[in-house]
Amino acid sequence: MLSSAAKYILNSKENFVSAEDALRPELAGMQIYDEPIFAVASADDPLFLQLREPKVVGAGAFLPSDWLDGAKSVISFFLPFTDAVKKSNRIDPVKASDEWLHARIEGQTAVDTLGAHICSLLKSEGFDAVYPSRDPRFTTIAPLTSNWSERHIAYICGLGTFGLSKGLITEKGMAGRFGSVVTTAELPVTPRPYSSPFEYCTMCKACQRKCPPQAIDASKGVADGKDHSICAPFVNSTKLPPHGINNRVRYGCGKCQVGVPCESRIPKK
Repeated sequence: MLSSAAKYILNSKENFVSAEDALRPELAGMQIYDEPIFAVASADDPLFLQLREPKVVGAGAFLPSDWLDGAKSVISFFLPFTDAVKKSNRIDPVKASDEWLHARIEGQTAVDTLGAHICSLLKSEGFDAVYPSRDPRFTTIAPLTSNWSERHIAYICGLGTFGLSKGLITEKGMAGRFGSVVTTAELPVTPRPYSSPFEYCTMCKACQRKCPPQAIDASKGVADGKDHSICAPFVNSTKLPPHGINNRVRYGCGKCQVGVPCESRIPKK
């Protein structure tokens, strides 16, 4: 099922920048994502309960069973950006590339498309499924914190561990986007190939050197080294005027995810 879902999104129109939305004419038809990777956790994995701890997500974090009665499994997926997207964002040290902006904004539509498609496949096989990120119950419970953190879900499912920049390092790096589905289907669980939340980060400080607003400070430790109160205002300041047939507002940065050892792989110790 998941292999067919991967093929579906690779060829979906949502995975390509449309001519009507392109910030530059030559970006029309640009592919946003390469082939996704998937991992599965049992819905009763005890790590889900840890999401409610104050220093993880918080008391308002939803469990799989909050999204779906009879939940058995959680599917997490990571869509890695193409080389064209990543290379473009390495050029200017401060301004996000047009390619990266498309990947961030139009790319989320592709993530949502994949989540909805997986739900459709599961339902066609007689199971129930929910894509939390577009469920009416999905909400913000604190500044920059939602009741379903895709990065934390990906960690629990076995896709990767956190880095100093607070991104999640997967076998295909951290430059990309995550999504997840909760289902009543009992699927084979993916073994977690790590034992701690920051295992893949080498603390090389490359992301700190790349950060335009200097929001990353390795001296505070890997768990507390990223200051979102500095990062978020900078990202918001990059907003462009509405553009394209959908009148979308685009903004972003992503400099801590490109030109670093964990951009496209797990870095070597």
